[in-house]
Amino acid sequence: MKIGYFQFLPEFLKIKNNFDKVEMILNANKAKIKGLELLVFPEYFLSGPLKIEYLSDYEKKISTEEIKNYFSKISEKFPKTTFVMGSVLLKINENYFNATLVCKNGKIIAEYHKKALIYNERYVCESDDNVSIFKVNNLDIGIAICWDLILPEIFRKYAEKIDLLILPSFWGIAGNALQARYSFSLEKKYYTALGISRAYENAFALLFVNSVGKYKSPFYSDRMMGGSYFVLPPLGLTNKTNDKNPNKLHIIDFDKKILQEYKDFYETGKDYFYYLNKKVI
Repeated sequence: MKIGYFQFLPEFLKIKNNFDKVEMILNANKAKIKGLELLVFPEYFLSGPLKIEYLSDYEKKISTEEIKNYFSKISEKFPKTTFVMGSVLLKINENYFNATLVCKNGKIIAEYHKKALIYNERYVCESDDNVSIFKVNNLDIGIAICWDLILPEIFRKYAEKIDLLILPSFWGIAGNALQARYSFSLEKKYYTALGISRAYENAFALLFVNSVGKYKSPFYSDRMMGGSYFVLPPLGLTNKTNDKNPNKLHIIDFDKKILQEYKDFYETGKDYFYYLNKKVI
């Protein structure tokens, strides 16, 4: 399977500008995208994170229905490619969710809501206990978002059910008081180690897609760290980028046969009760 991703960096609340930039980079990479089976964007790629006081401005600029229509139209231009549209704020029954929408040939085929809400999300967003699985050819694919990485129980729900986990992110360096004590990036080590652990302990491949570049809003400025990566057990970290261009298309190959060998040999996707019932412990 050929998978592409962009480390796209949004401008705060400039929805139309961000839409236009997305269309620009899609058109610039049209030939390559037509050869992809899956294309992924980062978390919050249309607006950046919001505080409560900016929700009314957000609602004036775009509605949930308009977001869905826009994503559907984009996917119609590339009918053979499934799009994982990073994440956006969706209003559902008067509540907001940090949501990932998955689109294929004009239709929304999956939706996932972030579980581990952080910072202002705790005041803006609701969540739920649902996971989301969709199919691309012979692969079953699940979704989590950014800070969900800290909750192993979310990923365990996907064990034995998926081949690949897609994880859009908007992960920066701000807020880490420990960072000043070290010359290397603590955050990159943290989110990379967590992703590798989640992939190995649950026996699926994992693609982490993060924004890259300097981000500014009236209440939050940060350096989004990029460092997107792909984990394929048993080979480990088979792709990681330090590229700082948010508009560059990155392409990776995923061979399910390699993952299947890991699943068959280690059986880490099975839990304690499986082995208990087999009377091997």
